[in-house]
Amino acid sequence: MKQYKNLEALLSADPRASALFAQIPQYAREQIMTRKGNVKSMNELEAYVHNVLRGDG
Repeated sequence: MKQYKNLEALLSADPRASALFAQIPQYAREQIMTRKGNVKSMNELEAYVHNVLRGDG
């Protein structure tokens, strides 16, 4: 899986990541943005989304 520099790079380069990020609630986007340096792939984004929406964020 392709690795990016950070979340912003991932979102700008991968339309699937951008679509997923746009679909989640605002509070979840805010929580994930606080860890943007740790989100470097689609797999990592999916894991963060799952954890935040599950309440483990």
